[in-house]
Amino acid sequence: MNTQYLNKFNIPRPILVLIIGGFIHSVGSSFMWPLNSIFMHNILGRSLTEAGALISLQALATLVGQFISGVLADRFGSRRVMIYGLIGAILPLILISCFPIWEVYAPGLLFYGFAIAFIFVPINALVFTLWPEGGRRGFNLLYVFNNAGVAVGTALGGFIAALSFKLVFLLNGLFFFIYLLMVLIFLPAKDIQSKPLSKSRVKVPIFKDRGFPVLIALCAAIFLMWGAYIQINTVLPVTMTNLGYSLPQYSILWTLNGVIIVAFQPVIHWIIRHWAPTLSRQFYVSCLFYAIGFLMLLGNFPYPSYFIMMIIITLGEMLVLPGVPAAAALIAPEGKTATYQGVVGGAASGGRALGPILGGLAFDHYGGNMAWALALVFVSIALLPFYLYQRRERTFTQGTGAKEQAI
Repeated sequence: MNTQYLNKFNIPRPILVLIIGGFIHSVGSSFMWPLNSIFMHNILGRSLTEAGALISLQALATLVGQFISGVLADRFGSRRVMIYGLIGAILPLILISCFPIWEVYAPGLLFYGFAIAFIFVPINALVFTLWPEGGRRGFNLLYVFNNAGVAVGTALGGFIAALSFKLVFLLNGLFFFIYLLMVLIFLPAKDIQSKPLSKSRVKVPIFKDRGFPVLIALCAAIFLMWGAYIQINTVLPVTMTNLGYSLPQYSILWTLNGVIIVAFQPVIHWIIRHWAPTLSRQFYVSCLFYAIGFLMLLGNFPYPSYFIMMIIITLGEMLVLPGVPAAAALIAPEGKTATYQGVVGGAASGGRALGPILGGLAFDHYGGNMAWALALVFVSIALLPFYLYQRRERTFTQGTGAKEQAI
């Protein structure tokens, strides 16, 4: 990674560590997550409903972890929580690589899902806490570098899995270990400073916060959007292999996803400037892109259509996924940044938990097209909470224009 290029934008050193480390662990994670359902279905001999159920339980474990890690990060420090999360993610990956059987894989994947929440929530909190003047840029940089890692990881993941699924899990653990070393060496505790909170602020329950209604609307929307998006992870690989496509032919779609996220930043900036200057409008446009992509999957077009579908859905992803943590940071009161990131991240995990269950059932009983129809329903319903978020956001941000401009 070219850190001199990044330093031209006056990015603080701790932020550079976070985004470069995010790239590294994203490469490792991308060896594994696109292939989980295939590993369970084709290697372990489990049904897609069982695979979807385990992935959903993993998302639920992540959901619980995000709520807990957000509170702990605000109380004890994001760096400390992040270190525990990295260690917790490495251990089950080593076990699965040594013992790739259902009895080890199932509980290992659940513990892994819980542990990674202790990584992602503190990262988002640190990005805003250490670089508040960066606003949405910090979240977007983290998002772009993570997805650059996705491009690299998914390009290699299918080929590594063709050699050995054990190697997939082992390399994932290795990349998490590298990130752990980076945090320990290049992100010392003295670089992470936070303002002490008054006891009265700590004792205020989250549901009494002024921004809580805004947060709930935002959570409902991202819950539904992830419920739709996760079908590409769980149903699409099995659908494509059933149609005769190879694992590399599926994995290359996620490589394309990562390449688009990095290369199409000028396109997204143009869309934001001309079509979606506010976060709310970005969410609406993302719903439109998602709907077009899932309609294409319903059409059962030839293989090149999968590339077009991925481009369109990725554009929607680029608008909604960095925008959500930015919006959560905008509405969070002082001292509760990590807690708000944990809540909105938990809502996303809830969508990732519900989606595979419903998608797996739809596929097993009615075929792949029903899963894409389900995704369209999720996206359509998401328009309502996005609209409620927009209305409440306007009321909430009155008098806070400076902070909103920073995003």
